[in-house]
Amino acid sequence: MKEVFLHHIWKYKLYSTQNLKTYHGDFIEIIDGGNLNFHAGPDFLEAKIVIGDKLWAGSVEMHVNSSDWNLHRHNDDLAYQNVILHIVWNHDCEIDELRQRNVQTLILQDFVKPEIVYNYQNIINSKFERIYCEEFLKEIDLKQFSLWFERLLIERFEEKTEFILQLLSKNNNNWEETLFKSLAKNFGLKVNVEAFEIWSNSFPFDVLQKNQFDKVKVEALFFGQAGFLDDNFENDYYKQLKNEYNFLKIKYKLEPISSSLFKFSKMRPIGFPTVRLAQLSAIYGEFSKLFSEIIIQNNLKSYYKLFEKIELNPFWETHYTFKNESNFQTKNISKDKINNILINTIIPLRYAFERVRSEVEIDFYLDLLQEIDPENNSILDEFVRIGFENKNAKDSQILIHLKKRYCSEKKCLNCAIGHHILR
Repeated sequence: MKEVFLHHIWKYKLYSTQNLKTYHGDFIEIIDGGNLNFHAGPDFLEAKIVIGDKLWAGSVEMHVNSSDWNLHRHNDDLAYQNVILHIVWNHDCEIDELRQRNVQTLILQDFVKPEIVYNYQNIINSKFERIYCEEFLKEIDLKQFSLWFERLLIERFEEKTEFILQLLSKNNNNWEETLFKSLAKNFGLKVNVEAFEIWSNSFPFDVLQKNQFDKVKVEALFFGQAGFLDDNFENDYYKQLKNEYNFLKIKYKLEPISSSLFKFSKMRPIGFPTVRLAQLSAIYGEFSKLFSEIIIQNNLKSYYKLFEKIELNPFWETHYTFKNESNFQTKNISKDKINNILINTIIPLRYAFERVRSEVEIDFYLDLLQEIDPENNSILDEFVRIGFENKNAKDSQILIHLKKRYCSEKKCLNCAIGHHILR
């Protein structure tokens, strides 16, 4: 039994009010159960409760065991002097100080239906890496939670916004630089995200801005700083980039990172860090003010058009690395990659920018995500298997947040579905 479960029962009145009485025999009428306190002090504040023939106003404190009052040393804390009712699950001892103040004890488990406790323990005590409430979902119409699902999406936006604002602060409130470093992590994928983050911080952003007039200089800067221009390959493109980078290195006193930080093994060639750097350099060779471009687009088609026109250096049509030639394949940014950029970088960044300016139009983001194809991974497959919809990126983002912030953390009491099941 967890104390947070007692909070949930009390807050949502999941107990029988008929013949509700204290351990000491007085009947109770709950006028107002109080407000859950998220800070130090009693669990519920500003409660109004009739105990016997008297109306009491003050705080309510809850414990799994009565003895926890002494264990937590509440007698020594003035904040607990206003407690009017002590609610416990197990009454294992009397608290002398409370009896002296005529504060009574309510044993909550005597008034809670066994199935509520059973359902809670079934969910919380599960040891499997799955959706814990799966067995209950067959009897539930998930469409009734549509508004709550949208709230989850906004929670996800807000969570990402906090990270973006922290990054923005480190970048002296420069949105263009913040976009660049966010995109760099995106292009690193899971395997190389740390390497791309280190790389994006290895040179001043204004060095990139000063050289965006020349696409070759941008490519040279990107590959040179990643340590990929330290060899002596004989192709003309490589030699050109190396010469350009040597000039930039001296001019701006640059220090490249080691190319050994980047991982190639067990990756599809299209995901090689060299290909991703080529794509990223093509973007910044095309747009000198990319952030300004992304915040003025007004629909999905305009975003596709923005990125689909970006072309890589022809060298990459027959290469995945500088070393070996390969069969012809265009390496331009695919629709799936554009979707990934939108979902994980552009939409969160644009939302954060508009929130700072108090200009958020939430329907724009909901509609945009609803147009984008759904994401696919094992987490989403599991949700679909047990009855959830994953028809678009809006669904995907909701389910990922649900899994990450509710299911995995076992916050079933904070989940609308979990709350419905417990009722």
